[in-house]
Amino acid sequence: MFDPPEQSRTTRAETPGAPPNRSESDHAFECVEWCPICRTADVLRANAPPEIRDQLQSVQREALLTTRALIDSYLERLDSQPDPGPRVQDIPIE
Repeated sequence: MFDPPEQSRTTRAETPGAPPNRSESDHAFECVEWCPICRTADVLRANAPPEIRDQLQSVQREALLTTRALIDSYLERLDSQPDPGPRVQDIPIE
């Protein structure tokens, strides 16, 4: 999750239209160049000591597990609600 990239984002930005390198193309998403979250993650990947990177990876894992638990809870609540029936009301015209 916090593995150092083989090519920085700014290098790719210097060559517009160039395909991303193999390590970046393996990711399922792309972020914009100026995203503060991704830029901070890049700086931490490059400069943080291993202990900090391990802690950040643990925080990421916990955040993902929490998000999954919230989604599961919401899905259970949706599944347990009875079908409210049609939302159309018949209005007789005289």
